[in-house]
Amino acid sequence: MILRTILAGLLLSASTLSLSALDSKETKKPADAPTKTEGKKEKPGKAPVHTCALNITWWEEPTLKEGETLELGIFVDKEFQAISIQAMTIGKPFDYTGGPDVIIARKAKVTTKDKKGNPVTKDDWVPFANFAIKETDTDVLALLMPAPNSPTAIVKTFDIGVEAFPYGTIHLLNYTKSKIGCNIDGAVFFAPPGQRGQIAKPITSRRVVNFRLAAFEADGSLRSLVSSPMILDQRSRRLYFVAENPGASEDARFRINALVDHLEDHTPPKPPEEEVKPTKKAEPKEAKKPAEKPAAK
Repeated sequence: MILRTILAGLLLSASTLSLSALDSKETKKPADAPTKTEGKKEKPGKAPVHTCALNITWWEEPTLKEGETLELGIFVDKEFQAISIQAMTIGKPFDYTGGPDVIIARKAKVTTKDKKGNPVTKDDWVPFANFAIKETDTDVLALLMPAPNSPTAIVKTFDIGVEAFPYGTIHLLNYTKSKIGCNIDGAVFFAPPGQRGQIAKPITSRRVVNFRLAAFEADGSLRSLVSSPMILDQRSRRLYFVAENPGASEDARFRINALVDHLEDHTPPKPPEEEVKPTKKAEPKEAKKPAEKPAAK
């Protein structure tokens, strides 16, 4: 009984000391109670939906066997939409809305089995190519290159927004092991191996220039690739691709593809003006003459 009294006294004195210590300190405001969502880790959601103008073009159109067709589609809104692609062309862009991974498929005959195990053949979409776009991309050019010995394609993407690729400019993409130089009436720029070069100042007016492309060989010699007059203006932009096939003959070792984009190609056509027909003015009606009264007899 004495032990319990001593313990109770110790607890009471400890509580008194604790309360007096709290009273001597400044009272702190209690922190706001966390909401139900705070403190919980957010579950990983779906990839953000991105919208951009997408241009898809061939490096060169694939060689098809006799009777063979190639129908391509792009995955948008949970289904494939058929698309038409031309070689080295920037036309009307495709408004893409979807995830960061762009999926292109081709239509092919696919054989499956039904519930009874019988083979069933039907048209379906099968993988053909895929590439990624960034959240900051607004205008993307996807260049399709047929993969050797495979029914698929390799894709290279380029930023063709007007800030990165303005009208009135010329860009050069070098896929060779040599440095490539471009000369436009004395204005020279270079593209090192595997890199991109561009003219220093945009063209500001329509004019005829001497356009030259050359490769700097390993032995220091200069190999001419293109030399011809060309019409340039401020409403077009040009993208040159220089590739190399080491196994080809010297005359065919370098391959040059050009992509020219005109500003007019993106301008929607003006609606036809309605012919305004002049309205005929109504001719004034003749005033009716009062009827003559019969003379009195």
